[in-house]
Amino acid sequence: MSKTPVSPIVFLIGVLSLVLVSISVVVQVYDFRKDFSYLQTLKKDEVAYEVKWGQLLLEQSALTQPSRLEQAAIKDLNMHAPTQDELIIVKP
Repeated sequence: MSKTPVSPIVFLIGVLSLVLVSISVVVQVYDFRKDFSYLQTLKKDEVAYEVKWGQLLLEQSALTQPSRLEQAAIKDLNMHAPTQDELIIVKP
């Protein structure tokens, strides 16, 4: 088997191509890891928002119960249930 000499220009082009491809791979891997890290941060935020949303729904449910509203009307607004004498019935 005989070796054919490789032109220095062809060798230089091959080495430069290999260096450029290697740098491109490193940059793509870096970008992927950075984006993946950002995605994980967003997923953690999503879970935190879902927990907060559940807490707010529970709080809304507790604050809108009829007994709570009645207590707030009596205490804060000094309201009371009308007596028979205070009722006025309007017929159409």
